[in-house]
Amino acid sequence: MNISKIKINTINKARLITVVSIILGILFDYFFYNQSIGINFTIYLLLLILVFIGISTLLKNHIHTDVLFLLLALLFFSIMTFVRTSPLLTVLNIGICLFLLLILAKISFKEELKDFYLKDYIKIPFVALSFIPPLFQTLPLLYSSNKKKKNNRLLSQILKGLAISIPILFVFVLLFSSADLIFQRYVSDLITVNIELETIIRIILIFVVSLILIGAYSYTFSKSKKKSVVQDIPNKYSLGNVEASVVLGLVNILFFLFILIQFTYFFGGESNISSQGFTYAQYARQGFFELITVGILCLFLLLAIEKFIVRKNRVHSVEFKVLSSMLIAQVGVIMASAFMRLSLYEETYGFTTLRLYSHVFIVFLAVIFCLLVYKICRDKKENSFLLQVFVCVLLFLAGMNFLNPDSFIAKQNIQRFTDSGKLDVYYLSHLSDDAIPEVAELLDILEDEDMKNILGRELYWRQYEEDSMGWQSFNISRARAKKILDPIMLEMYKDYEGEELKEEGL
Repeated sequence: MNISKIKINTINKARLITVVSIILGILFDYFFYNQSIGINFTIYLLLLILVFIGISTLLKNHIHTDVLFLLLALLFFSIMTFVRTSPLLTVLNIGICLFLLLILAKISFKEELKDFYLKDYIKIPFVALSFIPPLFQTLPLLYSSNKKKKNNRLLSQILKGLAISIPILFVFVLLFSSADLIFQRYVSDLITVNIELETIIRIILIFVVSLILIGAYSYTFSKSKKKSVVQDIPNKYSLGNVEASVVLGLVNILFFLFILIQFTYFFGGESNISSQGFTYAQYARQGFFELITVGILCLFLLLAIEKFIVRKNRVHSVEFKVLSSMLIAQVGVIMASAFMRLSLYEETYGFTTLRLYSHVFIVFLAVIFCLLVYKICRDKKENSFLLQVFVCVLLFLAGMNFLNPDSFIAKQNIQRFTDSGKLDVYYLSHLSDDAIPEVAELLDILEDEDMKNILGRELYWRQYEEDSMGWQSFNISRARAKKILDPIMLEMYKDYEGEELKEEGL
């Protein structure tokens, strides 16, 4: 009796997942085909979350607390794709949403996020490959029967016979049509469906998305397997305290020499630099990306040494703690140098997306180093440290969404224009719709007619291209930009007709 119930539940679960996945596949085509990212992404992610909660409720599966945290983070970043239009920020929001979905599939009823090690986070993008076996286990269950009545068995046999016959008949019809023109005419009169290439592409899209979702939901709601307990096994590549001290000691010496130069010249004033044949501008306004790279490499170096060093009684030696702390302190000085160099570069050439993200990333890197010092000195577990880093990544992306990068860049560049008269109009015109409120005000500030026409022309054509989007692409920033720009463009080009706009390049 119990075996029968388990079989029925398994079959019903497979059918439920398949039906829901097909519906979601059709909705994916409706929301995203030939559309830009906007409210469609938010709605679709919300549907995925609701389906997940709904199936969990029907199957009476208990959702871990970690999963609720992930669901809230997923909902937030999906909403931000509806609020912001910055291309890089949108890519990051979508990327973190996909990453969170894969973690959700991984840990929903099987593991806990607090037990994740570095290798577990690295493996997350490959979780999608784990959807394939559950997919092939689910599809055969669709043909299974819950009841053993004769009529149902007969109906099942007839349906299977039809399923086998249809492709065979289709091949024979094609061959007969090719062989006999009259038969071909009868077939053409009987079947008058004209299938376009776009229709085929959309059907394939629905089919592929449905299969992915069937595999994903089947994997998520599959029976949990106990994760093997991680034990401290000696590694043949382990480092002793002597080797680790030599490496960290030499790196500390190199960093110290570099910092001496920084204090003597970069922090010491322009007179010291000019004595070496360089201007302060030449010396200071380069090297920030290299110094950021140094910080990243140093982080990985410390993580690698800390991972493979031999510990006594699971505790780091005093030498390792002192040398690693000294190195992190020196990296902090180097990061400060990179931050100042980047600030000077922005004062001269203005703000860009890459420079702003680099600025914020330096602060983010400083926080990670602080967590690493705490981990080393307090000998905290690797999984606890990685969970803190993961939370910091989410907070970093959330902070960028609240900052509104393109709007911030536009404000800073306009302020620089009022102070120095320097402005890259073309770059400002190609910022996303997040910056339109600030860029639109610039049209009133500009006195140079050429700069004003360049800015107006770029804004006009961008609005013209966005008018053809459907409601699925609706976005708050995009709608606000249209509301601001429409009357401005109408006033600027009210005397032009369509052909004249083309001739003028507008």
